[in-house]
Order: sequence, then structure tokens, then C-alpha cells
Amino acid sequence: MNENIVKGNEIKGKFVVESLKRRGFEAEYVSNREEALKRILEIIPKDATVGIPGTVTIREIGAMDALQERGNKIFQHWGQMSKEERRLARFKENEADVFLTSANAITQDGEIINIDGTGNRVAGMAWGNGLVLFVVGINKISFDLTDGIKRARSATIPNAVRQNEMTACRKAGHCVKCLDEASMCRAILILEQAVKERNYHVILVGENLGY
Repeated sequence: MNENIVKGNEIKGKFVVESLKRRGFEAEYVSNREEALKRILEIIPKDATVGIPGTVTIREIGAMDALQERGNKIFQHWGQMSKEERRLARFKENEADVFLTSANAITQDGEIINIDGTGNRVAGMAWGNGLVLFVVGINKISFDLTDGIKRARSATIPNAVRQNEMTACRKAGHCVKCLDEASMCRAILILEQAVKERNYHVILVGENLGY
């Protein structure tokens, strides 16, 4: 990566880290996915259960494999399973000691934005058993809430392709704010501050990750 881009990402990332801290989130900046994975393994105890919802970022950096290899019990609803098995897996994700996820957008002012079709992911971020650990690429930083919500909605198109869902936005190539059965944008969570009685840790990564 170009040296100027690396430095620019660091300046931007560290600014947003300070914004997150003002809102009650523990936060830090790392320069790449390798450092992010190292920090994940340092933060999550070896005997902790870990819930990993539908997040491309966490799988991109190899966190699931690394955690499983060292003995952490992982709950996740991806892969071949029945509808009932998937539903129960979502509950187990939210009940785990650590909820390991990403975000659709973070504003420069430190607000964390997520959009969800089933509701399990935003529920786990707002209320659950233990630590919420966000790992977020620099590409998710948005100017303000309006920009962040637009960014969150735009992530639905590649997610629809990944899940083989023929959503209206996938057909159109952009968000059309649909209300049809295939819609994957049904619940938006904006964390303006760290929720009371909940611990949050944000690792902001200086490279593009996820959608």
C-alpha cells in the first residue's frame, strides 16, 4: 500500500478512535489485518465462548479458524443447517462470552451503525451476555449519520449476492428502500454511546475489510 495512504489511514483511524472513546467505547487503531488478528487473540480469553454472526470481515482475517484452533468454542449460523438449527445458533451467538462482529459504518464522530434483516446481529450488539468486540476496516468510516446509513444500505447488495437473495437493490444496483419479502434491511441500530452494563471494544483496521 502507498506510504501516503498508510499514513492517511492512520491519521483518520486515530481520530475516529478518539471519537469512539468519548462515547464510552474502548477503541484502538491497528495498521493491518495481521495486527487485528493478533489483538483479537489477546483480548479474547482462551476458555471463552465466542459468537460470530453474519460478518465477512471476521472470516476474511481468519479469526474464526484461529480461535477454533486454539480451543475456543465458536457459535455461528453459517453453513449447512436446518432453519431451526440456524435459529438456535443465532441465540447461542448472542449468549456467548464474546460477541465478535464488524460494523456497517462508523461515523467520524464515533457513532456505530448497523443494518440487519433478521435482527439477531443488532440485538447482540445492543444487549447480550458479554463483551462486544468490533473489528472494522477503514473503508467503513463515514462522514456523518446520513452518510453512514447510506453506506450500511449499500452493503446489502454484495450480501444479497453472497446469500443468493434476489433483493430489489440487487436488481437495481442501488438501494431502493424496498418493502418486499426479500428485503434484508429491516432493522437499523445506531450506537450513539456504549450501552449501559455492556462492554465494547473496537479495533479499527487501516485497510479495507468486508463490504
